[in-house]
Amino acid sequence: MKNRWMVYLPLLAGCSAFEQQQATLDELGRDVQLIHDQLESTQASMDALSDFQTDQKNAIALQIGQLSMMVSGLPDIVDAACERPAPSPVPVPVPVPECESNSTIRTVIIGDDKILVGALERIWVDPPGMTMVARIDTGAQSSSLSAENLVEFERDGDDWVRFDVVVKEQSTTLEREVVRYVRVVQQADPEGSRRLVVSIRLLLGNVQGSFDFTLADRSHLEYQSILGRNFLTDIALIDVGRQFVQPAFEPGN
Repeated sequence: MKNRWMVYLPLLAGCSAFEQQQATLDELGRDVQLIHDQLESTQASMDALSDFQTDQKNAIALQIGQLSMMVSGLPDIVDAACERPAPSPVPVPVPVPECESNSTIRTVIIGDDKILVGALERIWVDPPGMTMVARIDTGAQSSSLSAENLVEFERDGDDWVRFDVVVKEQSTTLEREVVRYVRVVQQADPEGSRRLVVSIRLLLGNVQGSFDFTLADRSHLEYQSILGRNFLTDIALIDVGRQFVQPAFEPGN
């Protein structure tokens, strides 16, 4: 009996080794399947990422196209929003008649009853009843008058201002009702400054009447007054190459 088991022992050992090998193969098969599943999952993620990147590229390209259209249309939008100033009328040169005598004053007029003015003109301001030199400035919306020692006060519930006008070292104190307040923006003052506006009577050529002037201390500037578009529009044509086209007003003549 002992000899018989001795014969079967090798066979039993072989079966055990085969079972171990089979188990190892099964485990390797599961590992291979797991790796295969992971590879498929990774490939699917990569495909999804590629689709997402493609969608993002298409969306960005669409946005770039829309922005390009908006940028190309900006000049038209700016032109529509910003009103361009009308060009100044081109004056027609005409001969300037000379004064026959000191007691005779002639006004130079050009077409449609508009007066011709140069870059500088002598204006008569009343009060104080004095002649001062005014610079013609088509770039300024409002006319301006040099005023010193401004003092605001109230009279009968209205805003008034007291100020000094100095012409040839002669100072005259005036009081005027404030018509309104404006903010004037200049290159040296980009934030702008608050100015008083008053009505001043002036004469220039055959034009006389009361016109709105902003008040500002112009004592440090060369000219005491500026005539802006609020005075020039529909009244005058400008020849910037000339000065003092209109004769100075002389009271009593």
